Amino acid sequence: MGFLDRLIGNAAKKAINDAIDNVTGHSSTSATSAPAPQPQTYAQPEPEEIEIPVDQKLDKILASEFSSYQVEKNVDPRTMGATDRSLLPYAYVISQFGQPKLILMLPDRNTCSTKAYRFSKAFAEKSGITLINFLLNSENKESYIIDRLHQYL
Repeated sequence: MGFLDRLIGNAAKKAINDAIDNVTGHSSTSATSAPAPQPQTYAQPEPEEIEIPVDQKLDKILASEFSSYQVEKNVDPRTMGATDRSLLPYAYVISQFGQPKLILMLPDRNTCSTKAYRFSKAFAEKSGITLINFLLNSENKESYIIDRLHQYL
């Protein structure tokens, strides 16, 4: 019976292969009966924008957009006449003709609630100098920084 099974099996296999060939238009008896794998195409990921720290953005913007102003960094309020010891330094003091025009601070979320921050801010207000913040943990797009600086200078 083995010969008969093989004969019927081969005949059935040939009939099935012929039917597949008619439907697909390919020869199923060739050596490469399995279809060749198609190469996968993947979408290229968008290049990540590297977030530049706000102080580097400020340095660039102040040098290019506000070059007529003098800029001092990390200014101790005591050098401006403050007497209290618990003060935070000002990140930037922007002056024109030797007169401070604007003070910038770069606090994070928790800094604004500290006594040292409040005293530094109060000294700026008492001196008649506008103080603005650029939060470190915010996006601070360059266009936003430029607009705010133009608003106060």
